[in-house]
Amino acid sequence: MNFGQAVRASRLSRKLTQAEVATLAGVSRQAIVLLESNRGRISTLCAVQPHAPIRMSGLPAGQTYGERVRIARGERSISQIAELAGVTANTVRAIEANGGTVTSLARVGLAVSPQATVEPNIYKPRIWKTVHGRTNPNRDIADYYATPAPIARLLLEHEEFEGSILEPCVGEARVIEIVLREHGYVDLHLFDLLGSGHERRDFFDITESYSAIVTNPPFNRHVDFVLHAKRIATKKIALLLPLNYLTGKQRHSEIWDDDQFPLARVLIMNRGVNFLTDDPFAERVTSSQLYCGWFIFDRGHTGPPTMAWVDNHALIARR
Repeated sequence: MNFGQAVRASRLSRKLTQAEVATLAGVSRQAIVLLESNRGRISTLCAVQPHAPIRMSGLPAGQTYGERVRIARGERSISQIAELAGVTANTVRAIEANGGTVTSLARVGLAVSPQATVEPNIYKPRIWKTVHGRTNPNRDIADYYATPAPIARLLLEHEEFEGSILEPCVGEARVIEIVLREHGYVDLHLFDLLGSGHERRDFFDITESYSAIVTNPPFNRHVDFVLHAKRIATKKIALLLPLNYLTGKQRHSEIWDDDQFPLARVLIMNRGVNFLTDDPFAERVTSSQLYCGWFIFDRGHTGPPTMAWVDNHALIARR
């Protein structure tokens, strides 16, 4: 499989159009068309990769494609690799400097490492299975499961945000990012503990401020997550959490009893939500006994928090 085919397969698995990927990556739709025909620029591939991830195996580890090619070339000269790949020496130099096209990258990659292969990063059902002990060994450390898109849209039907928005658990599905963009939000900052490239960042290492934080945090570290979110958010925090988190002595003293950045509202969903889904972008979700709500913290709020019941029954798939 070539780079273009891998990008296309990964994009389709995420139910994204070429135009949507182009918007997310900050490139033109024509650039995506060229990339999927294996004729695009390496810079376009790097911009698209966070949104339609691919895996290139068989090359040494490195921060960039150029670095990986350079390491694999070893002691062989640029001219030798150029002859093996059927390209010019300047093409090899350009690739090692992270320039050139994906077509030439594929040729040079095979020349320096005949075992090099490219694969799309396709969703598999096991990716989402981390709730109630059904853990995914690949993501267990991050307690990762995707937010169903209809549940993310419910939040934006009831809440508005302004300024910069941080999504520190964007995940492979990138659901909250895509839903925020659907509603016209553009000043988005996206990271994930197991992300790739510049997006690979631990939330607890982030110290810069953002106007709002919107995310589905890891439930197993929710207290630490709320406390750190309050340190770096300047206006609002919206977290998807189980409703039973409203109870508990530790949570009361460390979170709910705070009047500096208080809990302002809880949007309570009247039907339990099943997060163990193959397709987080499905229009309907299956039900479960996991009852959740969107917890809204507002630095400008005064008085006790309010609760609003959100009817998500119409979103539940019929069995």
